[in-house]
Amino acid sequence: MKNLKLKSILLAGVACLGLSSCGDFLEIEPKTFVSEDNFWNEKTDIEQTVIGVYTKLQADEVIRRCIMWGEARSENILDGLNCERDQKDIYRTLQEQLLPTNPFSNWQSFYAVINECNTVIERAPEVSEKDPVYTPSDVLATQAEMAFVRDLCYFYLVRAFKDVPYYTNAIQVDEEAKPIEATSGDLIVQYLIADLESVVGNALKAYPKDDNSRYNSNCNRATQSSIYALLADLCLWSGQYQKCVDYAQRVIDAKMQDYRENYAGRTGMTSVTVYDGGTMMSVSDNVSLFKWANDTGDGYPLIPCFSSLSSNNYGADFNSIFGGNGNSFESIFELAYTTNGNDNYISNSACGALYGNHYLKDGNAGRGFLTVADALFSDIPNNVYAIFDHGYDERFYANFNPEKPGDYSSADVSKFVASGATITPSTGTTNANIRFSVTHSSVSGNYHSRNWIFYRLTDVMLMQAEALIELAANEDYEVRDDEGNLVKDDEGNQVYDENLSRAFGLIYAVNRRSIVAPTTTTNSTVTANELKINKYNTRSLMRDLCKAERRRELMFEGKRWFDILRYVRREGNLSSVPSKRIAARILDSEALYWPYNRYELKNNPLLKQKSYYDTSSESNSDAE
Repeated sequence: MKNLKLKSILLAGVACLGLSSCGDFLEIEPKTFVSEDNFWNEKTDIEQTVIGVYTKLQADEVIRRCIMWGEARSENILDGLNCERDQKDIYRTLQEQLLPTNPFSNWQSFYAVINECNTVIERAPEVSEKDPVYTPSDVLATQAEMAFVRDLCYFYLVRAFKDVPYYTNAIQVDEEAKPIEATSGDLIVQYLIADLESVVGNALKAYPKDDNSRYNSNCNRATQSSIYALLADLCLWSGQYQKCVDYAQRVIDAKMQDYRENYAGRTGMTSVTVYDGGTMMSVSDNVSLFKWANDTGDGYPLIPCFSSLSSNNYGADFNSIFGGNGNSFESIFELAYTTNGNDNYISNSACGALYGNHYLKDGNAGRGFLTVADALFSDIPNNVYAIFDHGYDERFYANFNPEKPGDYSSADVSKFVASGATITPSTGTTNANIRFSVTHSSVSGNYHSRNWIFYRLTDVMLMQAEALIELAANEDYEVRDDEGNLVKDDEGNQVYDENLSRAFGLIYAVNRRSIVAPTTTTNSTVTANELKINKYNTRSLMRDLCKAERRRELMFEGKRWFDILRYVRREGNLSSVPSKRIAARILDSEALYWPYNRYELKNNPLLKQKSYYDTSSESNSDAE
């Protein structure tokens, strides 16, 4: 950590204030002079520093690493525009040539956020003693909020590097920094779980409504649901499956309450009906309940892929979640960016540079240094269906932006790039497998305004599904006795494995909302393409289905490589790690993680390089 050398966190927090414009919370005027004597005296001092925390989390260096650590090494991604020529460190990462000199092995941006969180947590009680407006309950809420951000950063570090230095004390000036040895990543995860469990009850369930159209406190700041989502993720990673199920349910229940209070049955809303698993479901204000016919519950509130059944237009969920202002109903925690080209606004330059629409060279506008792997965008056109089950999955059309309309010989990432997608039934296509055509609306100018999403509802639903599958008591969905006979209850009804049934219901709902069918067809088109449990009637098949659905639903969101790591940790099978190139096949578990940066090793003598990287060359001319 360059010996954890960080400048005064006070100055850093206040310096960030001028970079955001997000309603009252982000409109506190900074003080003209900051010192230990005149700071940490008022509630606004805390609020200012909290702003600095979120601003640091929005930084280009952080989001680039969220993508490079969590997505770029996966089979979803290949090198994009002039990457080999202009971005050698990105190109080497894609080639699995990871060196301690690679700038993406530098973790300073994450530790800067962590240290600022530690500072707020440490100083908040002191401010409460001086300013009666900042009450003890406010202190606890702030500490819970900062614990979430800090622990989220640590979880990224653990998944990227495995064992990392762990500290929870605030470092105010360089002189306070001391070398820290790496703590076991598995132990850190247990610390994070215990920490979040101790503070989640103090976190706010909701913040006061903000009238800024681009800002929604309830997903742009940490809430109880944010903490429960992170807890579910941590517990899934560490194999605490029942806890994962329970914490995920807290998030689902909160969203269901939001649906009932703010969406279901609202007067004056235009409602349509959609045939869903044998049940007529009501769609109001672009949120609907999706459920498997065998589910006994009400279903799951999700944004349908259509805005109106009569319009033959699709992409409503993509537009709400990833386009426009973001902050959709399904969002749990995401960072809001803005478009105005001045210093008071923050651009999501990381997604712009890596995924596209922010880089212009050799006359190629809108392409990024990373692009879509061929297998994804050729899956349906080539009649492979290894990733998407059929040509009616809206995500195929929404997530990829073909270079030429209808031509899937190459395609770019549209998530976090396009401001919207209009999907309509395809006519006159030369490929019968392409059922729909798509038009993506792009963002002009140098300021990239798409939000970065850390957690959303379908992610948590699929976490819960994965945990339920691992908790299943039976290998088969149908429960049988020792003699192989189907087990029935006292009323003669067949008994099914409850956990596998619940898991399938969750996966079904996520999948079902993405099935598109023109109104010129009957509902049989949808029904024919719905998931059928008899195709996934064992735990092994259900596990594969959950993996496939997470890949389809969350591709390019910085999740895929971490998912692969989790599967390898659980199954212990390195051969299952997908490799884009035979030469890059991973044969050592340490190669799954990043090496420690050479500057960290130089400045922190207690940090020891992973044995796999001990003999790696450090002569990289592109080193930081």
